[in-house]
Amino acid sequence: MSDIARETSTSVSTVSRVLAGGAVSKRISKETREKVHEAAKRLGYRPNLLARSLRTRRSNTVALLVSDIANPWFGQLASTIEKNLHDKGYSLFLCNSAEDLKRESEYLHLLPQKGIDALILVPLLKSKKVLQQHLPPTLPVVVVDRPVQGVNSSVSSDQDMLANQLADSLAKIGVKKIAMANGPAHVSSHRRRAEILTQRFEVLAAFEGPSKRETGQAAMKEFVAKGIKPDAFVGTNLFLTIGMLDELNIPAIGQQMLPAFGCFDQLPFHDLLPMPVACAIQDIAGLADAVVRELMPLLQPNAPEPVPMVVPTLMSYNRAYLAKTGG
Repeated sequence: MSDIARETSTSVSTVSRVLAGGAVSKRISKETREKVHEAAKRLGYRPNLLARSLRTRRSNTVALLVSDIANPWFGQLASTIEKNLHDKGYSLFLCNSAEDLKRESEYLHLLPQKGIDALILVPLLKSKKVLQQHLPPTLPVVVVDRPVQGVNSSVSSDQDMLANQLADSLAKIGVKKIAMANGPAHVSSHRRRAEILTQRFEVLAAFEGPSKRETGQAAMKEFVAKGIKPDAFVGTNLFLTIGMLDELNIPAIGQQMLPAFGCFDQLPFHDLLPMPVACAIQDIAGLADAVVRELMPLLQPNAPEPVPMVVPTLMSYNRAYLAKTGG
């Protein structure tokens, strides 16, 4: 800043106010501001963001901790949240718990020490009490996708609407019996989806485990070993369904005998599969927008009490049904 002050024949304090931006810089004449910014660009000035954050107590950085970044759905959600935050002047710090409670705990302990302004969390933890044990009470937190009882700053899809849409699409092609690969029952989204599907269909078998591709693979192996023959296989998230498809031996079954598949969210290359595929689609753009709208007030002094946001789902479809009806 001393170099810039010499270049522009101004004081270091003037340069500092101009480069700080905001209302303070507006007190300086437009001509001087332009001269300072031009000199800063020419001389390659870069602010020390760490020093600035120590002074302002703001880093303009938000952390997003997701449960499994390998899941394409969370990748899309993270990308859309990042864009929305960038439009608000914030950078995103992305972390991955990999469906591991210990790793989630490590991040929850570490992230506040990184000087983040807020945390967006796709949780594995089971309660508000556990969350409070890890985070300072002053850190704004928004829970996304998986509501935690007692945490009002949350954004999620309408799980009842989503699961019933999927059930409707399966029922249209005559599905009555299903086998399910379920994510952890303590995770609210997995639990509610499984509850509704159990109400709507006869469940011949269910396999529970982490929300990973490997769980879907293990589930299908067990279903085949036990001779389970449902009308449809359903996973309570995208990765579980993909895992079941990994283990499906199409040549051994024969295409005429293939069961349907039910999936939450968009199944990649579903149009290339030789069996009926039903999907219920969440509104990723709507969720990301709601997350940022929920977060922004929490970053202000005297923030109002947050209200949980529930986002309607987009649609469901069944490829075989649409082809049959011309819809």
